[in-house]
Amino acid sequence: MLTALAVVVVAISPIVAVVLLLELAAWRERRVKAAVARQIALTDAIAAELGAIVAPVVRKPLWGPWQIEIAVPFGRPATVGTILSIAHRMLGFAERPGAGRYRIVLSPQEEAVPRSTPAPVAGSWAKAA
Repeated sequence: MLTALAVVVVAISPIVAVVLLLELAAWRERRVKAAVARQIALTDAIAAELGAIVAPVVRKPLWGPWQIEIAVPFGRPATVGTILSIAHRMLGFAERPGAGRYRIVLSPQEEAVPRSTPAPVAGSWAKAA
């Protein structure tokens, strides 16, 4: 009887392992989709009020609160304050349990470099074309 039970356990163990790995992959996919959904919602909310000024990155570590990284223009404090208030409004939903636990990391936004026209190319091959 014990031998039969051992055979059944050994026969079922690969199936159990595959099912567990599939559940782990599904759990990871749900976490990624949740982070992407929050990132899209936050980006859309900021773009609706201020235009396409920043692109936040939302992550959820295994342990700890949600982490939002935003490169902001520190030279415009009113804009930074508006971005923070939008982020707080979007991520601090009071009606959801466990909401409001997030960390915002601000970094300086690189200034846009104005495009210059390409320099004319000198040479005999440029005249042939």
